[in-house]
Amino acid sequence: MQLRSAMLKPFRIILLMLLCYVQPLFAQKSVAPCKLKLLGTRSWIRVQWEHCERAQQGYNIFWSTKNIKPSKPQAVVAANTTRHYIQDLQPEQKYFVWVESKKAHTKNNISYGEVVTTRQWTLDPDEANQLDIPSSAAVPEGMKLFWHDEFNDELLNRNKWSTNYYSNIDYLYKINFSKMKADSLPQPAYILNGKTINLFTNDTLPAEVYDIKNNKKISSIQTYDWGKNESLLDNGRGGYFEVRVKRSSTGKPRGLNTAFWFDSPGPDLKYYLEDGTVLDGVKGIRPKGQVFEIDVFEYLNAQFVLHGHVDTNGRFQRNLATHIAEGYKHIDNWVVHGMLWTPTSIKHYINGNLIKEYADKNKIYAPDHFMNVLLGSYGGGGTVNMEADYIRGYQWPLEGNNELPNGGAEYSSHILPWEGTAVVSPAARKLGNSGFELEPGQALYQYVYLDHAQDYRLTYWVKGAGSIEAAINNITPVSGAFEDNTLQTAEVSSLFTAQDLSFKTGKAHENNMKTVRISFTNTGKGTVFLDDITVVKNNKGK
Repeated sequence: MQLRSAMLKPFRIILLMLLCYVQPLFAQKSVAPCKLKLLGTRSWIRVQWEHCERAQQGYNIFWSTKNIKPSKPQAVVAANTTRHYIQDLQPEQKYFVWVESKKAHTKNNISYGEVVTTRQWTLDPDEANQLDIPSSAAVPEGMKLFWHDEFNDELLNRNKWSTNYYSNIDYLYKINFSKMKADSLPQPAYILNGKTINLFTNDTLPAEVYDIKNNKKISSIQTYDWGKNESLLDNGRGGYFEVRVKRSSTGKPRGLNTAFWFDSPGPDLKYYLEDGTVLDGVKGIRPKGQVFEIDVFEYLNAQFVLHGHVDTNGRFQRNLATHIAEGYKHIDNWVVHGMLWTPTSIKHYINGNLIKEYADKNKIYAPDHFMNVLLGSYGGGGTVNMEADYIRGYQWPLEGNNELPNGGAEYSSHILPWEGTAVVSPAARKLGNSGFELEPGQALYQYVYLDHAQDYRLTYWVKGAGSIEAAINNITPVSGAFEDNTLQTAEVSSLFTAQDLSFKTGKAHENNMKTVRISFTNTGKGTVFLDDITVVKNNKGK
């Protein structure tokens, strides 16, 4: 035993020496720079950091348009801070940012990043996958988030919103026309608390009355700027939009209103006036019976309104449709309001429940162009408040150059946004998990927004027994009538084969989409399987 202990002693000494050397390495290991996440908008940069060793004396923030760190920090923030906003910047400019953690006894730790102050908002996948509150059950299967604001910033994101409230009705009466042209419209009152936005009016704020005739103030944000003719949201293909809000008022405000609504864009009245009407040199282009405004809710009873009838003198006559959902408490209560807008329908939801739909394909109210989205409080005297937790927009995703949603039957077990009697079936797949199965006489069809006056090519893969007929129809707005009929009948074999059908979309106003119906009918006596249906611009010969 003594001999064994004597032999182990040198090893114990070596082990102790190693521990003495290694332990300080763990105790005094160098800390990696903070993980920076930078967001650049046209008016501010959000600097956010995490995974930092605690800065005992706070953080120094530096920024420059050149890759040279300034000698002195432009901002100093507290040790418990993890976010800072850099303001008074130039849009579309590259900035270099440094965050320095100030420590009491060690060398300061510097993190570095680069960001561009872009004018266009893009979806942040991390933020989209970590929504604090889930959207309602009304989101259609297969749709993906494409635009949203959680109102979690301390500043309003001007890449998403304009504060220059204006609309068709204001343009018609021209009360604030000169201010709109001079970019001096009254500005809204709102509070961002890092979780919600509260749009409000009271005796003090906004500082300036908007509706002088009725002595009414307006606090609104919107996705289109009339004076600049700038759209911040491309929603011309429709989609599902919802907002979670809590609304209230005190006193008896004049013209009390709180609204989530969609308005036709400018920069003049062409979308307000009906086709054939000319007013002050502006020619109307809106088909009679198509909406120019959709109020998903207005007033405290959450009235849903489709505005549409305007006479030849530009006077508003009446609504296309109006309804009020009973049984919901709207005052001082969080409520989710949603609208599904497709090429042929408008559907209204509250708290995920379908309230009413306007889906007559021979009486299409839906617009065929992008719409201005507005959130606002309106009133004179007393107080009006609308607190919004989030606003979100969903669309069926498109892949590559394909402009046809769900061409591979991969969204769900249902055929949405397709319609008809076909079913989704794993047996029909060419690629992916499934395809479409059509028994004799069954049909599959979809109405889709496409660019107008363009050459397109429909491609589909088919197998089975018998024959299938493919048809493409340009659709007349409102009436839903077929303007033409492009047909193809194909014999079906036991192996998947590709079929192509070229067509051209009809003409429309330069900023409008064209509604097209794409359909398949099993005209044979056997089962037919469809998969990988695509619609792409036909650029052959160009």
